[in-house]
Amino acid sequence: MRIALVGAEFEENLAIRYIRGALEADGHEVVQLVFNDVPGLERVAKALAESGAELAGFSLVFTRRARQFAALARRARELGFAGHLTAGGHFATFNAEVLLREVDAFDSVVCGEGELPMQRLARGLEGLDDVRGLVWRDPDGLIVCNPPAEKPADLDALPWPAHRKPYDRYLGFPIANVLGSRGCTHSCAFCSIAAWHAHCGGERFRMRSPENLAGELAALWGEGVRIFNFHDDNFLPGSRDDAFARVRALRDELLARGVGRIGFAIKARPDEVDEELFAFLKSMGLFRVFLGIEAGTADSLRRLGRGQSLDDNRRALDVMHRLDLHACFNLLLFNPDSTLEDVAANVAFLRARPRNPMNFCRTEIYAGTPLERRLRAQGRLVGDWWGWDYRIGDPRAESAFQVAFAAFRERNYGERGLHHTTMRVDYEYQVFEHFHGRDEALRRRVKAFVVDANLDTCSRLEELLERVAAGFRDETEEREWAAAAAERVREADARLVGGAERILDDLRDVVAARGGRRRTAWARKAAAAGLAAALAAAPACKKGPNDGASHPTEMAPEPEQIDYSTVMCEMVAPPPEPADAGTQVREMVPEPPADAGAGPAAAASPDVTLPADAAPGAPDAAASVEVTTDAVPPIVDSAVLRSWFDTAAMWRLADEIIPSHRLQVELWIDADGRVTHAELHGISLRAERKQALVEYLESLSAAGQGGPAGRYLFEVTREQLDEVRASNSQIFEEAPYPYPDTHMHERAPEPSHTREMIAPPPELQKKK
Repeated sequence: MRIALVGAEFEENLAIRYIRGALEADGHEVVQLVFNDVPGLERVAKALAESGAELAGFSLVFTRRARQFAALARRARELGFAGHLTAGGHFATFNAEVLLREVDAFDSVVCGEGELPMQRLARGLEGLDDVRGLVWRDPDGLIVCNPPAEKPADLDALPWPAHRKPYDRYLGFPIANVLGSRGCTHSCAFCSIAAWHAHCGGERFRMRSPENLAGELAALWGEGVRIFNFHDDNFLPGSRDDAFARVRALRDELLARGVGRIGFAIKARPDEVDEELFAFLKSMGLFRVFLGIEAGTADSLRRLGRGQSLDDNRRALDVMHRLDLHACFNLLLFNPDSTLEDVAANVAFLRARPRNPMNFCRTEIYAGTPLERRLRAQGRLVGDWWGWDYRIGDPRAESAFQVAFAAFRERNYGERGLHHTTMRVDYEYQVFEHFHGRDEALRRRVKAFVVDANLDTCSRLEELLERVAAGFRDETEEREWAAAAAERVREADARLVGGAERILDDLRDVVAARGGRRRTAWARKAAAAGLAAALAAAPACKKGPNDGASHPTEMAPEPEQIDYSTVMCEMVAPPPEPADAGTQVREMVPEPPADAGAGPAAAASPDVTLPADAAPGAPDAAASVEVTTDAVPPIVDSAVLRSWFDTAAMWRLADEIIPSHRLQVELWIDADGRVTHAELHGISLRAERKQALVEYLESLSAAGQGGPAGRYLFEVTREQLDEVRASNSQIFEEAPYPYPDTHMHERAPEPSHTREMIAPPPELQKKK
């Protein structure tokens, strides 16, 4: 069957890509359509109508974007889509019946994890009553709720996700999203994850085996991926002993598969942070932790149902500092029962912890959560099923929230907001240090910038709270003060984000210098011009409604509605190691040399043209290797693996071979897909650079690509290298990132209902 899957994808959307992998493993043809923003609605609707798909699945994870997906479904029907249209995800699951009643473009809703129900639908659209987990509309218009779906009990049995290619990159290193588990072990009052699993039934928390997880990581490593972003809600199992056993087993499996130096990022609760455990994880490649701090007072933590103490928060941040791990967090500064004094105490927590990139926001309401049920029982919910909201019980705290939202809207929620930029600067430096070694001067600048940005926010929040405590004469004075505060924040942002731009630019210069080359003048100008344009537009611009992430945490999109009092947005952003075991850990993750990159820059080599009559793959003198005739495998048509080669190797060649030269790459690949030997022909490189390239090529794996064992010769032209380099530089390294940097942080949830404290953006005024 031909199937279309539709959803957001700023970074790769594992929810959709797992379903796609399962359907493709069953032999179906899958068309994936990316719907990131409202301007793309007509294009995606037309593509769906013309796709020829008999079945289409919409990913309705984000409450904020639900209306947009409903509009897309209606428009696709108007343009002629006649297949079965089903919706899935958190929002669709909790609102299945009302969604089908009010949006007749949808035929059904998949409640629960999507692989098994979608596989069943793909086997035939007759007999919908046999599809567990399906809520559907029968021919008479009646809504039918089938029994709950069965979750995949054994995650190892699921096909791996169909990862997006080419991979995203940070500082030239390809990155992939991965999941080692599903579900969560806790039940926070505001979180939809526990509510989701309770609603759908079955085991709430399941883990992949270390063997299965290591197999996927090794396959990605074989295609050049060096950074892994774990989207697990609980990367670690409950007890310390279990956690140590799991990470040791994963380490051993990765070593057994030949996986070398990697970097990876995880999410963690503060009460799970054990210094010895996280030191071990760091030895494996951990460099970034998103900590679930959530609140800076004991009362707030209790009301949020976090099950952790303020001491846990402090200790976890101290451990991250001692281990020199990149750690960031969001603080739920406002919640339904906040008092002005509690907000001030949370700000004091921020002031005492200025070293970590952070953001602050308000607790939002998700269907099915204990918080939603409590506020409903108290009669405090505002809005409707498309998005519930509330007013803070303490009028002073509500006023502080309204003024703070107006003053900090761009800083906290903007595409180039200061707090997101702060996370980006710290994240990228940490990537640099992890793979290239420390640069003390650059490190001091980065850490000072993070503290400067955070303390600026604390000072402005303290001023705001003092003003709110003094009281406003009327709403007009409140609005005027908020507008003036917003202008002061924007002026500070221009200074601070300008400093971030200079740090990021210098960081890339250092990366280029350690690679023995210089960045071009056009690249520096492109970066400066792009960020300057973003800053210039920030005061008046309205973010697009595309700022959702592609994972089960709703991000913070700017409101699309003209009336700011309507629904605006929501976020879903062991025992000690044996004494002799340290060597094995260091084999996997060697420390960077102290003088990394200190050697002289390589001289630009003259262009070398391959002789037309040269025997294919004939080694040049500089690259020759002593190999017996009997050991040389037969030549295989390189077209078989050209797509794999372009994805896995071209970015690294383009990164190292400057200026561009035509060359041949010779790879010997065995029956298991491993590259056992690599050579470069037709170019002279400095010995250490050539050795690094050869080692990289020999770390690759073509397993599962369908190519036979043998000797492959890949022709690489100047034009190809220039094209790859330009693409990589503009999108991932030189210019500001085109979308929110969702790999490096969880974006703060933007509030749903606020008064119009400052004038709406010009383009919204025009629509009135």
